[in-house]
Amino acid sequence: MQSKKILSILACAGILASAGVTIVDSNFTNQEVQTVKAVKVKARSYGIDVAVYQSTSLASSARKGAKYAIVKVSEGTSYRNPRAKSQISSAKANGMMPMAYHFALFGANSSRAKSEAKYAVLSAKAYGLPKGSYIACDWETGDGNNVNGGKTASANAIIAFMKQIKASGYQPLLYSGAYLLNSHINTSKVTNAFPNSLWVASYATMGRIDTPNFNYFPSMNGVAIWQFTDNWRGLHVDGNISLLPLTTNSGKASSQAPSAKGVTARKKIMSISSIYDKNGKNTGKHAKTYKTYNVYGTPVKIGNKEFYRIGKNSYVKLANVDGIKRVLKSSTKIFTNKGKVTSKSDVPAGTTVATYGGIKTVNGQKVYRVNKNRYMRADAF
Repeated sequence: MQSKKILSILACAGILASAGVTIVDSNFTNQEVQTVKAVKVKARSYGIDVAVYQSTSLASSARKGAKYAIVKVSEGTSYRNPRAKSQISSAKANGMMPMAYHFALFGANSSRAKSEAKYAVLSAKAYGLPKGSYIACDWETGDGNNVNGGKTASANAIIAFMKQIKASGYQPLLYSGAYLLNSHINTSKVTNAFPNSLWVASYATMGRIDTPNFNYFPSMNGVAIWQFTDNWRGLHVDGNISLLPLTTNSGKASSQAPSAKGVTARKKIMSISSIYDKNGKNTGKHAKTYKTYNVYGTPVKIGNKEFYRIGKNSYVKLANVDGIKRVLKSSTKIFTNKGKVTSKSDVPAGTTVATYGGIKTVNGQKVYRVNKNRYMRADAF
């Protein structure tokens, strides 16, 4: 991304650290790389993004632990990255999820945005990007892109681009620096149209960074991927970390029952959870709270909600298993259903916490469940 260094120096300081947040494992050296097609990447996984300036072989990044590669495929309506096909092929060959990005020149022009999106899709297809993969709109300064067309007009144009990407059977993302997202784009309008679609650049410092410091995470909603350095592990390639699971879908309007017959994970139900069929109809049955179930395949979207399959034609809402991540607006304590405080000190404002189920009433207080028999005040979020 041409201007990411300027954007990222203007990083917003925020906090995304809590006792329950997964710690990123930095022991990635000397891993064996398998030739597989990645269809799902876990949250807190590392990835890279590359353009014509980087090598056609991504093997060294894979050996360092990169699980996905976001390849520049196009710019405007007349440029294609001549190395993109080889880079996407290398990602696949090294067990990385291939993704793509397009450098936008449409500014706040919605009509041009649609044309650029069509060009991006044609480019991605030509270079072998699988249907259902992610294609990001890289909207920033550089090469004549006008970032001063107004926050709402710019958001409308970006949404037009993303809608065209989705209509073409791919998953849209928006890339930019934290400064532009906050000051030049009506970003909430984008995330309302496409939740959890942001890929944000924000660096704590310039130069080599091997692992992200979440004290410098830009505090904003809807972030799926954070680009935290332009020199990851000394490879002189942009380093990213996924904040949410990334999944390649089939390219259909909504994904349905996965074909996987084997168990892919075992997960605990953390809140009262109805069981639904593949069409999203409530079966009238319930999964047992705090019981661990087999999970088959990756999460699927039925309607506008995500589910895990736990049995034959049996689905539970993902939010009742993995929770919904919320950010504390004010500090609060953790307590039991008897009102007994379990934390020695308050959990500070700015901490991201996974909550399970809806708001409950415990000892006269409105609360969210944050673990088994552990609650926090709902008004603190």
